[in-house]
Amino acid sequence: MKFGITGVYSSAISKILVDRGYEPTRLTNTLVERLGGVGGGNEEPDVFIRDMSRWQGIILVGDQAKTLADAVLEVLGGSAILYFPRVYGAVYKANVIERVRNGVIVGLDDKRGLLKTRRFEPEVELVQVTGYARSVSKLLVTDEVRVRAGDSSATRTGQPRYEHELPGGWRWRKRSTEENDAEVVKKANDLEEMLDSPEVPEGRCIVQGKDYVEVMFGYEVKGELDRWRRKLTPTIDGHHYLKSLGPEYSALVDFAERVQPLIPDKVDGLLSETIVKGVFPRNSEEVRVFHMKPNGVDIERSPGYVLHSDEKSVVVRRSIRAPGRYDGFEAERRPGDYAISEFGVNEWYYLTVYYRRDGTEIGKYVNICTPPEISKTFIRYVDLYVDVVEHEGEARIIDKDQLDDALHSGYITQGMYQRSLGVAKRVLDEITAAKPIKSA
Repeated sequence: MKFGITGVYSSAISKILVDRGYEPTRLTNTLVERLGGVGGGNEEPDVFIRDMSRWQGIILVGDQAKTLADAVLEVLGGSAILYFPRVYGAVYKANVIERVRNGVIVGLDDKRGLLKTRRFEPEVELVQVTGYARSVSKLLVTDEVRVRAGDSSATRTGQPRYEHELPGGWRWRKRSTEENDAEVVKKANDLEEMLDSPEVPEGRCIVQGKDYVEVMFGYEVKGELDRWRRKLTPTIDGHHYLKSLGPEYSALVDFAERVQPLIPDKVDGLLSETIVKGVFPRNSEEVRVFHMKPNGVDIERSPGYVLHSDEKSVVVRRSIRAPGRYDGFEAERRPGDYAISEFGVNEWYYLTVYYRRDGTEIGKYVNICTPPEISKTFIRYVDLYVDVVEHEGEARIIDKDQLDDALHSGYITQGMYQRSLGVAKRVLDEITAAKPIKSA
């Protein structure tokens, strides 16, 4: 099986897959050199791999994408996986559900899609899946449907125009051989015929796509990826963690790896000091907290302000504004309530204590998650469903059913399941015994 890859994780993932017998193709010259000369061919890859939008992991697209994702998971273990079979590039007869501020929600069989558009009253007939948006937990679609055959391709614009041989509303993007052009024309005509057919209901998939897989890496897994990349080229500890925080940190990483061969015994210490001073937030600065679930649902917590920050942890205070009741201990939320959370570096949980306006403690909530990734402006982690709460002297584990569902649905591995449950049980024991919670 052939794979192509680009992005932050390309060296480490290529090394993992090549060692398992998979064949790279269409790699950059730099990566070909690192791999000893393999991967420079121009063959079409069976699976293409690229970064997720926030560099939190990788996206694999292709008919055998799940096979490659499983090969990566066998090595890296503690990763979350989101799998949509036969969906990427799939074409649907549009079923408009509702219009929202930034576009249109459409029904796609048993799923939902978001068509981003600024048009006031868009006429949506056919849509094609282009990806997945974790921020809204929906597939992303476009109404500019594209069909391909070899090097030939055409796009459905919906505009009243006619181009040679194509049905109305289509335009050529690229033409190649007569055979390929004819196949593109046939595919475009077939789509128009199914669109007009009363036997094809709205929301029905009329052309299947390719498998789409997201593999999300936590902080610890990124450290393992550092070790795999180090087999090919000099790599500092924290390479993938820093790169995934955004392009503004890439120059720091590149510089550190250039000087590492010159002062190998000093780089890690200098980099650690630089991270605490230049990457971690400072006291009183505002940070956003991203709570990412393996099932593709991302939640942004209300922003908070840093009370303390050092090389071991960051403490954040957030005001509680939403009405309702607190999850886990069912106490009422009141105006003036606030929460103080401590995010420990390398720890598989974080502790939040909720308080009333006068400082009276409401309860404790321990969120089991991958070790938090801390940057100047945000903190993020992968939530692992199961949690521990303490309220009015009683401590208990909650949401284990959600953890069980995540395992059975394939969102997490058996190893992550066992680790999450083990951390939750240890935290419960330590709370019950009134001991300080220790590192995982």
